[in-house]
Order: sequence, then C-alpha cells, then structure tokens
Amino acid sequence: MIGIVKIGGAVGNDTRPLLDDLARRVGRGERWVVVHGASGVTDSLCELAGVACRYVTSPSGYRSRYVGPAQRALFEAAALSLSGRLSSELALRGIAAPVLRPDSVPTVRAERKDLLRAVEGGRRFILRDNYSGTVRSVAGETLEATWRSGALPLLPPLAFDEESGLNLNVDGDRLAASVALAVDADCLVILTNVAGLMEDLSRPESLVTQAGLEDWDHLERMAQGNMKRKLLACREALEGGLARVVLADSRREAPLSHAVEGGGTQLWRQSPALRSMAVGL
Repeated sequence: MIGIVKIGGAVGNDTRPLLDDLARRVGRGERWVVVHGASGVTDSLCELAGVACRYVTSPSGYRSRYVGPAQRALFEAAALSLSGRLSSELALRGIAAPVLRPDSVPTVRAERKDLLRAVEGGRRFILRDNYSGTVRSVAGETLEATWRSGALPLLPPLAFDEESGLNLNVDGDRLAASVALAVDADCLVILTNVAGLMEDLSRPESLVTQAGLEDWDHLERMAQGNMKRKLLACREALEGGLARVVLADSRREAPLSHAVEGGGTQLWRQSPALRSMAVGL
C-alpha cells in the first residue's frame, strides 16, 4: 500500500498514537509519506517574537494566513522545528524519516502569491507583500528514491520558490493532495481534531461516513471554518485521479489504521457501484 498522511500542527497535539500506528504499518512493508502542518506552532513562535499573526477570509470564503517577510521566516523555523521533532520520534520507533527540506532537496516547488484578496466587515481589500505559495510541482521521483533507501519521507508545509529563492508557506492539506497524486497513492488520510465531516459539530451521530464527488455541493454546504479548506484539498485529490481520501480523528488510538480500515469520512472518486473495487475495501 502507498499512502499519504497529513497531520495537524496545533500546539499540544499528541502524535504518539499516530507515530506508533505508522511505525507498525511501515514495518509491515507499507509505503507512507508524512506531511504536517505548522499553524499552531507558528502562532506561538510569533507571539514569543512579538510579530503579529493575521488571518483573512477570501471572497470565496477560505481562511488564510497573511505571511509577510517576518512571518515567513518564523513559519519556516516553526515548520522545520516540528519536522525535526517528528523525525526524531520516528527514529526512536526504528523508522528513518529524513526531513525533505525543499530548498536543499528537490521536492516541492511553488508559485508565490504576492497578493491576498480578502473580505472583512463586508469590505473587499488586497494585502500585498505576501510570502505564501501555491504548489506547482512535486518531485515524485525524490519520494520514490527515499522509499528505496528504506526511509519514510517527511515533508514540512513548505515549497521552494525559484524566483525569490525562499521557502514559502503552503497549505499542508493541499500539499498532501499534490503529493498523493505525484506518487499515485492508494489513499490520502487527513487527520483532524474532529471525527470527520459532520452536518452538526454538536451531534457526533451526524458524521458523514461515505460520500463521493457527486455529493460535493452538499458537502461544501456543511463544511465550516478550516474544514472548508480541507474539503478543497480532498476535491483536488479526487478530481486529479486519486481513488480515496479520508477525513478522520487524530485523537483516537491507532488513528491511521482506523481511517484506512473505513473510519471517519470516506470520500471517493468512483461511483458507488465501483467503490468495492477500491484498494483496501
């Protein structure tokens, strides 16, 4: 099995259940790539440095971080620090997990989004001098070479911009979707701090357990806050040709196995009649 797992970067997240689960699956011969976020760690580092954090909402309703020059440097530091910690924890479990830093290892390339269009209080405006990026390419051959060496690729939410010569902040969920397509993965798992996509967050029984591209308009009406952007990443992966994406809870025991074996919200590219042919089910 080839899989991509994206984990959040919130401060205080307990990654031990995931890393234990991941180590067991890699030990059985499965190939995985880990992509992580860094939002919470970056916010903490900005606070320590006295640098303002600013989030804006686009006209289409997606929430984004404004990344000026100071914020970019702090985001990069936070992302690489978290990558290093995850790599060390995997090493303790017998898994070599090199950090594929995009400015030194040819992995992810981005196009800088210099301007951010935003809406606030009903007013539209533009923020300039932004240093976030959109993923334009992922070097699948680099990830394949890492697997052949017996290691697990570990990707921070960064991509290299050749024009500026800098690592840019990129959305971790959309990066994970691009990675999944680059290596023709069997499954993309996006772990969150909720059980999956729910119609009502106050009612666990409202969890959407199965859906496909044909259901997308309904799914988008349900998605709120950060889940809206996660759903965008899911759609990009499925429309790009991936068979399955799973939104699942990172807080439970063996969260990766739970997701792969049918837990959380299972999102499919294929029609319902063909789902039984998908890998793993």
